[in-house]
Amino acid sequence: MTIGMFSITMIEYAAFLYLRSLSLNNTIDVIQAWFEREVLSKDILLDHIEQLIDKLPGQEEITSVFNPYRSGYFAWDGLWTKYQGEDIVLLICFDTVTLDLVNYQVATDENFNTYGLLIDKIQRTEPDILAKARGFFLDGELGLLKQLKEKFPQVPKQLCAFHKYSRVGQIIPFVRARGIERIIKRKVEQVIFASTKKQAILALVSLKRYAQIHQKNKKLRQIIGVLKRNFDLLITHFDNPEMSPYNNVLEGFNHIIKRRLRLMKGFKKEVNVYRWLKLILLDYRFHTIKTSLFKERNGKSPLELAGVQLPKHFNWIKLVRKKFKIAT
Repeated sequence: MTIGMFSITMIEYAAFLYLRSLSLNNTIDVIQAWFEREVLSKDILLDHIEQLIDKLPGQEEITSVFNPYRSGYFAWDGLWTKYQGEDIVLLICFDTVTLDLVNYQVATDENFNTYGLLIDKIQRTEPDILAKARGFFLDGELGLLKQLKEKFPQVPKQLCAFHKYSRVGQIIPFVRARGIERIIKRKVEQVIFASTKKQAILALVSLKRYAQIHQKNKKLRQIIGVLKRNFDLLITHFDNPEMSPYNNVLEGFNHIIKRRLRLMKGFKKEVNVYRWLKLILLDYRFHTIKTSLFKERNGKSPLELAGVQLPKHFNWIKLVRKKFKIAT
């Protein structure tokens, strides 16, 4: 099969090279160095890669064919980017044990309805995994929380401690805290990073008493409100010790995807939103982890950590094309 003037193998190589270099210019330079002549422009390269993306299977097809294992512990989040200068959000559900992406939804906002669409999509592809979930991790978005409480009331839900701490830090910056702000910082940390459930509850009581003494401090009252809101979900991990109060693995995923979205500087066409997110997120599921602090993860992709047996390969795009018998 050819795409334009190039073979499918050539375009697979160019797409993979772009995913690893994150630069169209670098990709073109390498390819032209190989051919020793000018064979590509940005427009031609993009057109060829986009034709390739359209032929690749999507998130649900990959999941249905490879059938990855699900741990039952899932994190939810929203990553913001731009479409024609306006904000759009990539809603994701992520397996915190295998590091695999369960599914995603593109939306204009994070709310009850848009997270409902993501949940519906997951249930169509993997009908039982959320009903059998053992724990959810979230940042406190109210629409998401309402969805999870209504549809999965029995599943423990843990708010990320760092998200809560960051939210408080937006009210009073803790970086150079002095005087009363330094005292507030210490008391907030005693609540959020407590060693036991009892210590967390007592630390919140202590902070409330401190706030009564300093009733004129509006920011302190705001902080109390932030900590009290869904406080029971902040301390879920004490009753479910297999759950962490932190969402570090999700943050690692977010870092990878956000970096790529920043380099793309937003989308101009609606079709390209779905097209390029499809490629980036498929690449994530197949990429080899190399620098994890957990040595057992290194040398494996998220799909392999989810129990998928993949043959030896050097370009996942070629592997997928052969697996799905895309015509050549």
